[in-house]
Amino acid sequence: MGHPPSCAAPMPPASFTPPATIGGFPVTALLSARAGRCACAGVDPASGAALLLKLGSPGDALLAGLHHPHLAAVLAAGEEQGQPWSVLEWVAGRPLRAVLAEGVPPQARAWAWMGQLLAALACLHGAGIVHRDITPSNLLITPAGQLMVTDFGLAAHAGRAAGAAGTPAYMAPEQMRGAPAAPRADLYAAGVVLFQLLTGRLPFEGNAGAVVQQALAGAPATPSQRYPALGCRFDGVLARALARAAPQRFQSARQFAMALAEMAAA
Repeated sequence: MGHPPSCAAPMPPASFTPPATIGGFPVTALLSARAGRCACAGVDPASGAALLLKLGSPGDALLAGLHHPHLAAVLAAGEEQGQPWSVLEWVAGRPLRAVLAEGVPPQARAWAWMGQLLAALACLHGAGIVHRDITPSNLLITPAGQLMVTDFGLAAHAGRAAGAAGTPAYMAPEQMRGAPAAPRADLYAAGVVLFQLLTGRLPFEGNAGAVVQQALAGAPATPSQRYPALGCRFDGVLARALARAAPQRFQSARQFAMALAEMAAA
Protein backbone atom coordinates (compact mmCIF):
# COMPACT_ATOMS: atom_id res chain seq x y z
CA MET A 1 0.00 0.00 0.00
CA GLY A 2 1.58 3.26 -1.11
CA HIS A 3 2.08 6.26 1.11
CA PRO A 4 0.32 9.52 0.30
CA PRO A 5 2.79 12.24 -0.78
CA SER A 6 2.44 14.04 2.53
CA CYS A 7 3.72 10.90 4.22
CA ALA A 8 6.93 10.61 2.21
CA ALA A 9 10.39 11.69 3.37
CA PRO A 10 11.63 13.09 5.70
CA MET A 11 11.57 10.14 8.06
CA PRO A 12 10.18 10.81 11.53
CA PRO A 13 12.74 11.75 14.17
CA ALA A 14 13.62 8.90 16.50
CA SER A 15 12.69 11.04 19.52
CA PHE A 16 9.13 11.71 18.34
CA THR A 17 6.39 9.52 19.80
CA PRO A 18 3.03 9.73 18.05
CA PRO A 19 -0.18 9.87 20.05
CA ALA A 20 -2.11 6.65 20.56
CA THR A 21 -5.13 8.06 18.72
CA ILE A 22 -5.95 10.95 16.40
CA GLY A 23 -9.56 11.99 16.02
CA GLY A 24 -10.51 8.95 18.05
CA PHE A 25 -8.90 6.50 15.61
CA PRO A 26 -5.97 4.27 16.64
CA VAL A 27 -2.54 5.17 15.24
CA THR A 28 -0.75 2.15 13.77
CA ALA A 29 2.46 3.80 12.52
CA LEU A 30 4.19 7.16 12.37
CA LEU A 31 4.88 8.16 8.77
CA SER A 32 6.42 11.62 9.10
CA ALA A 33 6.88 14.35 11.66
CA ARG A 34 8.26 17.85 11.41
CA ALA A 35 7.67 21.35 12.79
CA GLY A 36 4.63 20.53 14.89
CA ARG A 37 3.04 18.36 12.22
CA CYS A 38 2.77 14.62 11.88
CA ALA A 39 1.16 12.10 9.57
CA CYS A 40 0.31 8.61 10.75
CA ALA A 41 -1.21 5.45 9.41
CA GLY A 42 -4.36 4.50 11.25
CA VAL A 43 -7.32 2.19 11.11
CA ASP A 44 -11.06 2.39 11.54
CA PRO A 45 -11.81 -0.33 14.13
CA ALA A 46 -15.40 -0.64 12.92
CA SER A 47 -14.61 -1.36 9.26
CA GLY A 48 -10.92 -2.24 9.31
CA ALA A 49 -10.30 0.43 6.66
CA ALA A 50 -6.86 2.03 6.55
CA LEU A 51 -6.77 5.76 7.28
CA LEU A 52 -4.35 8.65 7.07
CA LEU A 53 -4.32 10.54 10.39
CA LYS A 54 -2.76 13.99 10.62
CA LEU A 55 -1.93 16.62 13.21
CA GLY A 56 -1.10 20.22 12.32
CA SER A 57 -2.70 20.32 8.86
CA PRO A 58 -5.37 23.01 9.28
CA GLY A 59 -6.35 23.26 5.62
CA ASP A 60 -7.75 19.72 5.68
CA ALA A 61 -10.80 20.90 7.63
CA LEU A 62 -11.96 23.02 4.70
CA LEU A 63 -12.50 19.89 2.61
CA ALA A 64 -14.50 17.90 5.17
CA GLY A 65 -17.64 16.82 3.39
CA LEU A 66 -16.37 17.76 -0.08
CA HIS A 67 -16.40 14.78 -2.45
CA HIS A 68 -14.77 14.34 -5.85
CA PRO A 69 -13.27 11.21 -7.44
CA HIS A 70 -9.88 12.91 -7.81
CA LEU A 71 -9.68 14.54 -4.37
CA ALA A 72 -8.52 12.51 -1.36
CA ALA A 73 -11.53 12.54 0.97
CA VAL A 74 -11.29 14.30 4.33
CA LEU A 75 -13.50 12.15 6.53
CA ALA A 76 -13.34 14.21 9.73
CA ALA A 77 -11.47 17.16 11.15
CA GLY A 78 -11.37 19.09 14.39
CA GLU A 79 -9.14 20.69 16.98
CA GLU A 80 -7.91 19.50 20.36
CA GLN A 81 -5.90 21.67 22.75
CA GLY A 82 -5.27 24.14 19.93
CA GLN A 83 -3.91 21.46 17.59
CA PRO A 84 -5.84 20.75 14.36
CA TRP A 85 -6.36 17.08 13.55
CA SER A 86 -7.79 15.40 10.47
CA VAL A 87 -8.76 11.96 9.24
CA LEU A 88 -8.41 11.20 5.53
CA GLU A 89 -9.07 8.19 3.37
CA TRP A 90 -5.96 6.12 2.71
CA VAL A 91 -5.08 6.38 -0.96
CA ALA A 92 -2.70 3.78 -2.34
CA GLY A 93 -0.35 5.04 -5.02
CA ARG A 94 2.90 6.74 -5.95
CA PRO A 95 3.66 10.46 -5.97
CA LEU A 96 3.70 11.90 -9.48
CA ARG A 97 7.18 13.14 -8.54
CA ALA A 98 8.39 9.52 -8.50
CA VAL A 99 6.66 8.77 -11.80
CA LEU A 100 8.31 11.77 -13.46
CA ALA A 101 11.70 10.67 -12.16
CA GLU A 102 11.37 7.64 -14.45
CA GLY A 103 10.86 9.77 -17.57
CA VAL A 104 8.27 11.74 -19.51
CA PRO A 105 4.97 9.83 -19.64
CA PRO A 106 3.11 9.21 -22.91
CA GLN A 107 1.15 12.29 -23.95
CA ALA A 108 -2.19 10.47 -23.78
CA ARG A 109 -1.52 9.64 -20.15
CA ALA A 110 -0.35 13.17 -19.39
CA TRP A 111 -3.52 14.55 -20.99
CA ALA A 112 -5.70 12.22 -18.88
CA TRP A 113 -3.93 13.19 -15.67
CA MET A 114 -4.24 16.89 -16.45
CA GLY A 115 -7.95 16.46 -17.09
CA GLN A 116 -8.33 14.78 -13.72
CA LEU A 117 -6.27 17.45 -11.96
CA LEU A 118 -8.26 20.28 -13.51
CA ALA A 119 -11.57 18.56 -12.69
CA ALA A 120 -10.47 18.30 -9.04
CA LEU A 121 -9.43 21.97 -9.03
CA ALA A 122 -12.77 22.97 -10.56
CA CYS A 123 -14.48 21.23 -7.64
CA LEU A 124 -12.22 22.89 -5.06
CA HIS A 125 -12.55 26.35 -6.60
CA GLY A 126 -16.30 25.93 -6.93
CA ALA A 127 -16.38 25.45 -3.17
CA GLY A 128 -14.34 28.64 -2.68
CA ILE A 129 -11.17 26.77 -1.70
CA VAL A 130 -7.64 27.24 -3.05
CA HIS A 131 -5.14 24.37 -2.63
CA ARG A 132 -2.01 26.60 -2.70
CA ASP A 133 0.50 23.75 -3.08
CA ILE A 134 -0.20 21.84 -6.30
CA THR A 135 3.06 19.98 -7.00
CA PRO A 136 4.00 16.47 -8.20
CA SER A 137 4.75 15.60 -4.57
CA ASN A 138 1.11 16.26 -3.67
CA LEU A 139 -0.41 14.37 -6.59
CA LEU A 140 -0.77 10.61 -6.33
CA ILE A 141 -1.02 8.14 -9.19
CA THR A 142 -3.08 5.14 -8.05
CA PRO A 143 -2.48 1.54 -9.16
CA ALA A 144 -5.41 2.03 -11.57
CA GLY A 145 -3.57 4.95 -13.18
CA GLN A 146 -5.83 7.67 -11.77
CA LEU A 147 -4.54 10.99 -10.42
CA MET A 148 -5.54 12.04 -6.91
CA VAL A 149 -4.99 15.47 -5.37
CA THR A 150 -3.80 15.21 -1.76
CA ASP A 151 -2.12 17.21 1.02
CA PHE A 152 -4.45 20.09 1.81
CA GLY A 153 -2.43 21.52 4.68
CA LEU A 154 -2.05 24.94 3.02
CA ALA A 155 -5.58 25.09 1.61
CA ALA A 156 -7.43 28.34 2.28
CA HIS A 157 -10.62 30.12 1.40
CA ALA A 158 -10.24 32.22 -1.74
CA GLY A 159 -9.42 35.81 -0.88
CA ARG A 160 -7.90 34.92 2.49
CA ALA A 161 -4.60 33.59 3.84
CA ALA A 162 -2.31 36.28 2.46
CA GLY A 163 1.36 35.37 2.68
CA ALA A 164 4.00 33.64 0.61
CA ALA A 165 3.25 29.95 1.18
CA GLY A 166 3.87 27.04 -1.15
CA THR A 167 6.69 25.43 -3.14
CA PRO A 168 8.68 28.10 -5.04
CA ALA A 169 8.95 26.30 -8.40
CA TYR A 170 5.13 26.02 -8.53
CA MET A 171 4.14 29.37 -6.99
CA ALA A 172 2.55 32.06 -9.11
CA PRO A 173 4.29 35.46 -8.97
CA GLU A 174 1.46 37.02 -6.96
CA GLN A 175 1.64 34.12 -4.50
CA MET A 176 5.35 34.82 -4.05
CA ARG A 177 4.46 38.44 -3.26
CA GLY A 178 2.07 37.32 -0.52
CA ALA A 179 -1.24 38.04 -2.25
CA PRO A 180 -4.40 36.43 -0.83
CA ALA A 181 -5.23 32.91 -2.01
CA ALA A 182 -6.74 32.85 -5.51
CA PRO A 183 -7.77 30.05 -7.88
CA ARG A 184 -5.57 31.36 -10.70
CA ALA A 185 -2.50 30.64 -8.56
CA ASP A 186 -3.53 26.96 -8.49
CA LEU A 187 -3.96 27.07 -12.28
CA TYR A 188 -0.44 28.46 -12.62
CA ALA A 189 0.85 25.54 -10.55
CA ALA A 190 -1.16 23.15 -12.75
CA GLY A 191 0.57 24.74 -15.74
CA VAL A 192 3.96 23.98 -14.21
CA VAL A 193 2.86 20.36 -13.70
CA LEU A 194 1.76 20.17 -17.35
CA PHE A 195 5.13 21.61 -18.40
CA GLN A 196 6.87 18.82 -16.47
CA LEU A 197 4.60 16.14 -17.88
CA LEU A 198 5.51 17.25 -21.41
CA THR A 199 9.21 17.98 -20.98
CA GLY A 200 10.43 16.36 -17.77
CA ARG A 201 11.78 19.77 -16.69
CA LEU A 202 10.61 22.98 -15.03
CA PRO A 203 9.95 26.29 -16.79
CA PHE A 204 12.20 28.06 -14.26
CA GLU A 205 15.25 26.18 -12.99
CA GLY A 206 17.85 26.78 -10.29
CA ASN A 207 17.74 27.15 -6.52
CA ALA A 208 14.69 28.60 -4.78
CA GLY A 209 16.05 32.15 -4.87
CA ALA A 210 16.84 31.96 -8.57
CA VAL A 211 13.41 30.52 -9.37
CA VAL A 212 11.69 33.35 -7.47
CA GLN A 213 13.76 36.00 -9.28
CA GLN A 214 13.00 34.49 -12.69
CA ALA A 215 9.29 34.10 -12.00
CA LEU A 216 8.93 37.68 -10.78
CA ALA A 217 10.93 39.33 -13.53
CA GLY A 218 11.45 36.95 -16.43
CA ALA A 219 9.53 34.91 -18.96
CA PRO A 220 9.29 31.13 -18.57
CA ALA A 221 11.06 28.84 -20.98
CA THR A 222 8.81 27.36 -23.64
CA PRO A 223 8.23 23.60 -23.84
CA SER A 224 9.96 23.55 -27.22
CA GLN A 225 13.07 25.13 -25.67
CA ARG A 226 13.23 22.53 -22.92
CA TYR A 227 12.29 19.58 -25.16
CA PRO A 228 12.80 20.45 -28.86
CA ALA A 229 11.28 17.16 -30.06
CA LEU A 230 7.87 18.51 -28.98
CA GLY A 231 7.91 21.27 -31.58
CA CYS A 232 5.97 24.46 -30.87
CA ARG A 233 2.51 22.89 -30.53
CA PHE A 234 2.28 23.38 -26.76
CA ASP A 235 4.05 26.72 -26.47
CA GLY A 236 0.91 28.86 -26.69
CA VAL A 237 -1.17 27.07 -24.09
CA LEU A 238 1.75 27.00 -21.62
CA ALA A 239 2.51 30.68 -22.24
CA ARG A 240 -1.04 31.46 -21.17
CA ALA A 241 -1.03 29.07 -18.23
CA LEU A 242 2.24 30.55 -16.93
CA ALA A 243 1.59 34.22 -17.69
CA ARG A 244 3.13 36.45 -15.05
CA ALA A 245 -0.04 38.54 -14.73
CA ALA A 246 -2.97 36.55 -13.36
CA PRO A 247 -5.61 38.22 -15.65
CA GLN A 248 -3.70 36.91 -18.69
CA ARG A 249 -3.99 33.28 -17.55
CA PHE A 250 -6.86 30.86 -17.90
CA GLN A 251 -9.67 32.22 -15.76
CA SER A 252 -10.94 28.87 -14.54
CA ALA A 253 -9.97 25.22 -14.40
CA ARG A 254 -12.74 24.43 -16.88
CA GLN A 255 -11.38 26.98 -19.36
CA PHE A 256 -7.91 25.46 -19.04
CA ALA A 257 -9.36 21.96 -19.52
CA MET A 258 -11.31 23.06 -22.60
CA ALA A 259 -8.15 24.47 -24.16
CA LEU A 260 -6.37 21.15 -23.60
CA ALA A 261 -9.32 19.20 -25.00
CA GLU A 262 -9.26 21.32 -28.15
CA MET A 263 -5.54 20.68 -28.56
CA ALA A 264 -6.01 16.94 -28.08
CA ALA A 265 -8.76 16.90 -30.72
CA ALA A 266 -6.75 18.92 -33.26
